[in-house]
Amino acid sequence: MIYNRRYLFCIAAVLCAVVLTASAEEFWVKRDWKQWSKDDCAKMLQDSPWTRRWAKSQIASHQMPGVSGANQEGASAENAPEMHYLVQLRSSLPIREAVVRLQQIQLKYDKMSAAEKKDFDAKAESLLNRSYDDVILVHVEYGSNLQSFERELSTYWKKIPPDAPPNDLYLINERGDRIAPIKFISPQNGSYTFDLAFPRVKDKEPVVRNGDKILSIQLTHQAVGLQTQTNTTNPSGPSMDVFGEERVLIQFKLDKMAVQGKASY
Repeated sequence: MIYNRRYLFCIAAVLCAVVLTASAEEFWVKRDWKQWSKDDCAKMLQDSPWTRRWAKSQIASHQMPGVSGANQEGASAENAPEMHYLVQLRSSLPIREAVVRLQQIQLKYDKMSAAEKKDFDAKAESLLNRSYDDVILVHVEYGSNLQSFERELSTYWKKIPPDAPPNDLYLINERGDRIAPIKFISPQNGSYTFDLAFPRVKDKEPVVRNGDKILSIQLTHQAVGLQTQTNTTNPSGPSMDVFGEERVLIQFKLDKMAVQGKASY
């Protein structure tokens, strides 16, 4: 009887573990991408193993001079200007699936005519079926809770020529090799974004090898804001440091990015 009870207890424990494992699976494992919701797509594009975010806040000790309107309201209310970068591995299949699925939802795919669906499907398949064996595509979004800071960042990134990316912008593999991008695109429109393409093979060797656990993207966040803003009510008081130049390192964990048993990046 004791043996049977122990046996039943072990079976129950195993079944419990299986249930917990299944419930812990993320939506991209449990559901086909065509069944993803708008929130699922947002999570994939903003908070998933294929998307990493870097942010930094700076506490302001007094009202920042020269900030007015909506910026003044945000600065005085939050009292914490913030800068952030969102980095996506756009060549990864899950990110491409989320991009297509989000477009389906936004354009009301289910209500399209047969001709419209055919046109949409052709464009989607060209994106989804590409292998990206040659490059690793990286999409970067940057911003701030202060419009003036966003404009300063935008001015910096949009003035960089496509054929001359910054020397301190590169991919770092697990062996510490620094790989420069072969393409840099910063759209000359209102978006606060830029795109990078890194080679998958360099000097006849894969940049990321089988068994590697990490890859990183490094860039330099430029100084923004007035670096020594004097308190107008007390000119002899301390100056306020806003955001100085700083290295930004975004790290991706390859073992968390498996698609059909293989890391997708």
